[in-house]
Amino acid sequence: MDFAWEELTPAQRARHYADWHAGKGLIGGDPRQRPDSDILPSWALGRSIVRALALDDCRGPNGERFRRQTAGPIPLEIEIGFGRGDFLLDRAARRPERWFVGFEVRTKAVRLALRRLESQRLENLWLSDDDARVGLQLAIPDQRVDALHVLFPDPWWKAQHKVKRLFSPPFVDLLAAKIRPGGYLHLKTDVEQYGELVRHLLSRHPAFRDHRPELADRVGPYRPTHRENWCRQNGLPVWNCYFLRRE
Repeated sequence: MDFAWEELTPAQRARHYADWHAGKGLIGGDPRQRPDSDILPSWALGRSIVRALALDDCRGPNGERFRRQTAGPIPLEIEIGFGRGDFLLDRAARRPERWFVGFEVRTKAVRLALRRLESQRLENLWLSDDDARVGLQLAIPDQRVDALHVLFPDPWWKAQHKVKRLFSPPFVDLLAAKIRPGGYLHLKTDVEQYGELVRHLLSRHPAFRDHRPELADRVGPYRPTHRENWCRQNGLPVWNCYFLRRE
């Protein structure tokens, strides 16, 4: 399989922004165009689940609690695409003094992680089945995020699926708005070209410094994701990138 990307022309950059504002590429479609997107499912009420468009759903305390907790001074970390939740749940357990939010578009995976969260009695972690491009934008205050982890994002190999790729110029703008000065983005991928694409986009954005390997110390010990374990077992390389949000 070939992962293709290229230096963007002005017209291609403009297309990225036009697609972004039109909601193209959002997994599951644009929730702002779906009925009942402003209410939570009954199984989520009163639990550690949040949806950006349902923060004002008055049938449960989810939105009020989420807003109160994420608005405070406690450091906040986010993982986008947490999958099975191994890294995120472990990190929340290791760092009880921090708040955590995890975005995962597969509702089934979110419900499985929710059961694990509740069995471990973690009280510092919220889960969401929002596409993070909507969830970050609408639910997370600006300059609130201390660390944002994106581990093994879907490369969306086919040319017609490139619009679904998480990293694009407008997404990097969103990261710049949400990560506080001095915070960082942490990326892992087993697709070398994807790492090159992310580094290309981040290093050319005025809000970020180029890859800083020493930031790995700020992540510290962690439980590998299922994908990282698979790569290790099969002798496949993993690329790590860390980008500091400029002061």
